[in-house]
Amino acid sequence: MLPSSPPPPPTPAPVGARFFGLLGLGLLAVCAAYAALVLHHTPWAEARQLDAIFPFYKWRTRVFSAGELAAAWRLLAGSAAVFGTGALLLAAGAAGRAERRACWRELRTTASSLRRAVAQLPAHHKWGAAAALLALTVFRVVLSLPAVTPEYDDAASYTLFVSKGLLAVSAYYPLPNNHVLSNTISQLFYNVYPGFWWTMRLPVVLQAAVATAVLFVGLLRERVAFRPALLATGLFSLAQLSLYHVAVGRGYWLLTALAGVAFFSTLPLARGTTQPRAAWSLLVVSGVLGAYSVPTFALVLASSFTWLGWAFLRRKAAGAVAKTAAAGVIIAAASLLLYTPLMFVSGPGMLFGNGFVAPHPLAEFLAGWPRYLWESEGFLAGQVRVGALVTLAGLVGVFCMWRAARGGRLPPQVASAWQRLAPAALWFMAVPYAVLTVQRAFAPGRTLLYKAFFFFLLLALVIEWLLLLKRRPFRAFQPWLRSALGVTAVVWFGYQLVSLWRDNLAPRRNNAAYHAAFAWLASQPRGLVLVPEPTHSIFLRLYFLSERPAATWRLDGRPKPYTHYPYVVAFPERRGYFQPKLAGPPAFHNQEVDIYRVPDPGATKRPIEPAYWYLND
Repeated sequence: MLPSSPPPPPTPAPVGARFFGLLGLGLLAVCAAYAALVLHHTPWAEARQLDAIFPFYKWRTRVFSAGELAAAWRLLAGSAAVFGTGALLLAAGAAGRAERRACWRELRTTASSLRRAVAQLPAHHKWGAAAALLALTVFRVVLSLPAVTPEYDDAASYTLFVSKGLLAVSAYYPLPNNHVLSNTISQLFYNVYPGFWWTMRLPVVLQAAVATAVLFVGLLRERVAFRPALLATGLFSLAQLSLYHVAVGRGYWLLTALAGVAFFSTLPLARGTTQPRAAWSLLVVSGVLGAYSVPTFALVLASSFTWLGWAFLRRKAAGAVAKTAAAGVIIAAASLLLYTPLMFVSGPGMLFGNGFVAPHPLAEFLAGWPRYLWESEGFLAGQVRVGALVTLAGLVGVFCMWRAARGGRLPPQVASAWQRLAPAALWFMAVPYAVLTVQRAFAPGRTLLYKAFFFFLLLALVIEWLLLLKRRPFRAFQPWLRSALGVTAVVWFGYQLVSLWRDNLAPRRNNAAYHAAFAWLASQPRGLVLVPEPTHSIFLRLYFLSERPAATWRLDGRPKPYTHYPYVVAFPERRGYFQPKLAGPPAFHNQEVDIYRVPDPGATKRPIEPAYWYLND
């Protein structure tokens, strides 16, 4: 007698208000509790010292009392309790338990489908993908070494935010340069060991490895064949902008990973899925974390939600449109809760008045838009001036594939992937530009890094199609096509490396000069140091924090009255705004740093100023 098969899992009830209530209230409770922890973490006196971190900013944090600080974290803690209680009440009872079980079952099914997508690969493909990821990770580790890619954009993150504690990371926001979630992760690493590479570079290499795996496995799950999936992920990972930002520890690879999760959650929701709870949960959570990584994640969300809205409206699914709106409200509310410490300490204007995406006058925007579009696409494709030609060639190939698909002439190996992915990839490529047009803003190219993946995905599908074509006149070129594509890829990748190396020559020289100044200063008798130039301040503090964490050197950006500074740091050749008037040559000199020894004028009861320094404000 054959054993009876296990009964099939029960069909879950349709996704309704209870699910979104549980998801929303639970997420809001977690975000409010975290924000309360951030504000409660630091005493008021320490919080009021945030402005001293970098005295060169004329901007100052909000003035708030100890009572206001306590009231803010109590309000957040109370909100967390209210949201958490609401979530527990919704989760209670038979309906709540069924909802939780259904969501957990769908998440496990989704995870199983990802594992199955990899397990179905032939053994040599699995080993090849693993070897490629390992080699790529080793290569990224080498690139992340400061001797190869010097401290540059991440130096300020390390010095001004990460090394100053959780409140500084979460709430000190003098300019939109604090990638809060990425710096929060780095702050955890800093608490283990304060070294610069360990704190800033290693977390980003790990984030990039996870992001690469997410993108590759996500493509496999969407029925993309092994070769185009590997090609799309590889081309994106080896583009110059991707290489630079995997070496420089900031939040753009974290944004890319979360954009990948949002994209691969949006696709099944738009076409209909048997795991809607898992997809909605992943979309909402990735949206909140992405917005907390870099505020311009709003471009990703705009792409996701307009794609979903269009799909649901075409099906006349009013209920699905309402669910989309509910998910958007949850993301917005939870993100604002996470940013509450920032808005309380630095003010809402620092979050919403982002100068990098400030609107331009209409005439100025229209005049600059063609060049911005051309250079942005070139930047993403690997060469800012002519890289957009690669984008144009890829889009021509996409148009030809579209015509072939309409005629039913696509090979089955690419037809399914084309139908499932190509329209959405084009949408995710184009919508950010539509949003920026409405804003009349020129967002920095690095904020669009994630978008390059969708182009390389389309390019990989075009290349796969060309390799599979057997029709005239392509048949005559088939023997040469693989070789031509291989040579093109080698030349393209070589250019990415050469450009990255060339662009880092000047920063490497400058960093070497700053480090030499630090090494000389660290070898001298300890004393107060006056460092009035912001660049010197950032780099000298970086090296002291990273390489001499136990040292107690004090570096002042602004001179204090009645204070003698044995060491005064300036740029050579009277560069910069600090022009010291000191007798004699500097005790230390290189192309970026002069350090003067200043004799003690003796114990005086007056401010020590015009005798030996001059600060030109």
